[in-house]
Amino acid sequence: MLGRLPNRVQEVAKKRYREYFLKDPNHPLLGRHQLHDVRDAPPNNISVEIYYGYRAVGFFDEPASCYVWYWCGSHAEYNTRFRKGR
Repeated sequence: MLGRLPNRVQEVAKKRYREYFLKDPNHPLLGRHQLHDVRDAPPNNISVEIYYGYRAVGFFDEPASCYVWYWCGSHAEYNTRFRKGR
């Protein structure tokens, strides 16, 4: 998932995940918001900013009691894939 992104984006995404998301998934730096009506995706999807122009999408896995990021990509890709009405 991260491997196809530029190296700098990968570095920042990992840092934001470790230093911000794991400690406080609602940290303002992450620009987190709920996604609604996402096709072919688990319920309760969230989106967070991982770098300028890049986002990650994930959900809270109840059995594991943790968030799982299952997609990372450019904001343009995000808009095409996840935004309502696109």
